[in-house]
Amino acid sequence: MAAPELCALFDRLLNRSSQVTPDAHGIHTNSEIAMASSLRYRLFTLGTATAFLLLCLESATLRAQDSPEDPESDQNEVQPAPSDPEEFHYETVVVAERTPEDPFQSSRSVSALEREAIEEQAPRTTPEALAESPSVLVQQTNYGGGSPIIRGMIGPQNLILVDTVRFNNSVHRTGPTQYLNLLDPLATDHIEVLRGPGSVLYGSDAMGGVIRVSPLAPESHRADPAPYARGQALLRYGSAARQRTAHLHAEGGFDGLALLAGATYNGFDDLTGGRGIGEQIYSGYEGGSAMGHLTWDLPEGLIAHPHLSMVYLMTRLVDAGRTDKLVDSHNLQLYDNQDDLVYGRFQGDLEPLQTAIGLTLSYQRFFERKDSIQVEDDYRTERSTLRDEVLAHTLGLDLELTSWLLDRRLRLQYGGMWYNDWVSSDQTLRSAGEPWVPSGTPVYPDDSGYASYGGFLLAEGDLISTQGDRILRAGAGYRLHGSSADTPATGELPAVQFDYLGHVFFASLQYLHGETAALSASFAQGFRAPNLMESVMLGDTGRYFHIPNPDLQPERCDTFELLGRVRLGPIAASLTGHLSSLDSLLKRVPALWEGQSTIGGKQVVWNVNGRSGLLWGGEAELSANLPAGLSLAGSITTTWGQEELPDGPDVPLTRIPPLFGRLVLRYDTPRSLDWHGFVETFVQAADHQDRLSPEDLIDARIPEGGTPGWCTWNLRAGFTYHQLRLGLTLENLTNTDYKTHGSGVYGAGTNAVLTVSLAH
Repeated sequence: MAAPELCALFDRLLNRSSQVTPDAHGIHTNSEIAMASSLRYRLFTLGTATAFLLLCLESATLRAQDSPEDPESDQNEVQPAPSDPEEFHYETVVVAERTPEDPFQSSRSVSALEREAIEEQAPRTTPEALAESPSVLVQQTNYGGGSPIIRGMIGPQNLILVDTVRFNNSVHRTGPTQYLNLLDPLATDHIEVLRGPGSVLYGSDAMGGVIRVSPLAPESHRADPAPYARGQALLRYGSAARQRTAHLHAEGGFDGLALLAGATYNGFDDLTGGRGIGEQIYSGYEGGSAMGHLTWDLPEGLIAHPHLSMVYLMTRLVDAGRTDKLVDSHNLQLYDNQDDLVYGRFQGDLEPLQTAIGLTLSYQRFFERKDSIQVEDDYRTERSTLRDEVLAHTLGLDLELTSWLLDRRLRLQYGGMWYNDWVSSDQTLRSAGEPWVPSGTPVYPDDSGYASYGGFLLAEGDLISTQGDRILRAGAGYRLHGSSADTPATGELPAVQFDYLGHVFFASLQYLHGETAALSASFAQGFRAPNLMESVMLGDTGRYFHIPNPDLQPERCDTFELLGRVRLGPIAASLTGHLSSLDSLLKRVPALWEGQSTIGGKQVVWNVNGRSGLLWGGEAELSANLPAGLSLAGSITTTWGQEELPDGPDVPLTRIPPLFGRLVLRYDTPRSLDWHGFVETFVQAADHQDRLSPEDLIDARIPEGGTPGWCTWNLRAGFTYHQLRLGLTLENLTNTDYKTHGSGVYGAGTNAVLTVSLAH
């Protein structure tokens, strides 16, 4: 069946709705969307069953890159993490256990996106890079955003890491957020995703999953005095938003010292959606990033393989428009985001103690400006603008140690972390043509503080191992974690103080049948401590007037997971089922502020721990290497969530994604010394979602009756000759009008993305 016919079949099966047409103002009124064209700054430089789905572990590329086993090593032993960067090549994953492991042998659901795949995909943003990963659905409130949904969890319910550094902070907003877009995919070496709770290893926020982003790093030449230098220049153009991307990085080093530095510029005009959508005004924006990565292989002494890394990442996003409230409330929001992250990491081995150590010190400066603009009926003329600015400084310290006992058959991982935020904010107002003046009470009082700290222990060992590579492996982990907030009283806002101390557990049992099959059962607890945004915020959020609640407790989940993987010659597949019990989830409820239930025409609300429920689903993936350079891969994911109400019938949980999946057919030319090429065609599809929570029913981003199902057909090709690389992606060839569930912006219509890069 041809790809267009396949998409047409998907359209019929998914019961897609009729196309949307704009009104006389060019505004799309499908009850949830209206985009508008931004005032732009010129930026500086720098389907199917619920319990069943198919999921693969790795494609042929990953298996081809697997390093050969040492014939003298014991294949049954729990392998140590190589602390020498020369030994670490990305055929392993780190996110599941904080130490490199073969994904096939991991007891957790993990996926990985390597540098080569990122370059081939040519994603516009890091969230869009994850949109092609198994079991991750990316919601986009605006074109400058992108919030991954992992097992029904979104925003700060998923933890973002940069290497070992927590990227989440205490002022990240609840629900869908744009903050993953602050990490540049062109400055990224690889991305790993852990699906399911990771709080034992990583602490708060790791409820739905953990996204670990590793930046580009220079090549290490331990004890090699010969200098080297190389670099890459890249240009990219995308037709749907007239994307203009330029990237340059260079690296060099000698005698164990190496440096990589780079910068990226992005410019986007307003995005053109599929048929009937047209140009979505206020969707364009600009951005830029810069990075530096210094590595130093230190002289060996008491500590073997000592290695020091220093990393700096900077991103600026300007005028990213959000328009889901434009039609109903005549409210346009423009976001400016700035993020500066610098961290140093030391790694080494204490060989007499059979212990590897890692110590990371980090500093992050996060700034967000939100202009909430009331406009006239033409959606362009400004009436007034309320500006909120938030600045957070975060200092972090992370220590991890890994020790091997019992002839390396037992691995202990342990350590601790401490992060502290210092927060200030400002709020100003202007009427059209008037100067800015102070207005009301800032969202957060100056000198607000938030601390997160804890320690963990994870043990994993082989209960049974045979010469035939039959292994029964068990793991158990524990974390004691605390958080605290302290905000001073200012004006009408009372002082808010709270402390929380609690613990979470993890346990797993796994059977490995050589390199052929793996079966794992695990229990993992996750939690998310309330942040400053939820507990302290006072002011207009766009839809509500939010007031503080200092008595909030952490959200919690208990997750059971059953995972199976199999490798049969050229075929690899995996299947996962998971069930989570959710408790103390935050919800907004009506409240009073100074005796008033509404302020400025908006309902007064605050957050309470008022929700519990069940969430379950399945994930599956399959890949097969076919003859003549062909390969086939596919994944499918289903999620079902139910909130338990004490005084009424149960209702769906909010923002639960529909059934969605992806199917890829690919051809690779035979590898040669001079050139290599590939071509692939793939379809991405999602079922309609009409199981809506009470919050979904009033969400302007979700059409009345639910989000329609959709299917897109896409082509991608690449050619590499020596140091020249050409890439072409043709997205949405059928020009389908679609959006992912909960999004405020429609996906691109037919879009051609051309990339030219040259390395030297």
